[in-house]
Amino acid sequence: MSSFPLATAKTELRNKHRQARQLAAHDRDTWRKSNAALSHNVAEFLKSIRCPGQPLRVAGYVPLDDEPGAGTLLNALESHTDELWLPICQPGFRLSWSQYDGPDSLAVRNPRLPILEPRGEGISSTECLPTLDLIVLPALAIDHAGYRLGKGAGFYDRAIAEAWTACSSNTSSSAVTSAKAMPELVGVVFSTEVRPLVPHDERDCAVNKIITEIGITTIS
Repeated sequence: MSSFPLATAKTELRNKHRQARQLAAHDRDTWRKSNAALSHNVAEFLKSIRCPGQPLRVAGYVPLDDEPGAGTLLNALESHTDELWLPICQPGFRLSWSQYDGPDSLAVRNPRLPILEPRGEGISSTECLPTLDLIVLPALAIDHAGYRLGKGAGFYDRAIAEAWTACSSNTSSSAVTSAKAMPELVGVVFSTEVRPLVPHDERDCAVNKIITEIGITTIS
């Protein structure tokens, strides 16, 4: 698929899923129950991968009010990890990462991006992500092969690509040198957002697992 039809297909699908989320959010009771169930499944998954005596180090994010896990996901991540790293949007559509240290450590740093982010400077995706056990990713949709549809800026695809490069070269820093493998990638969406196919190309990352309000799916 050439870049122009691909971009058009992604834009159309993004609009469709944004509208569906807005409609779903009107039923506040069902919305709250779905978010609670999804975050419960995230917590159960985190508990299932814990190894006795080993810290669990995870990258996550703070959902917006219209995203899966709104109001519940952050607590699930914090409660079942030893280190939780959260993203900071940087120029050039890149992410840096800082360790979560409670609600007071978060702020809206950019009025044009009303996202709660850590107040600190953070470290690069190259330094941070390869040293972790798990990366939890937002998405508008994910297909049966694990390809995710983001919001279009490419923040997470760039971050994952940088981490993959660091893991492959194994030369960027002492932190990267100590990394054994690329962390597992887990996408978080509602069950209605799991699709047979998401338009993608070689720049798009695929997740290893999908967590929704109805369960956990491993991508074969």
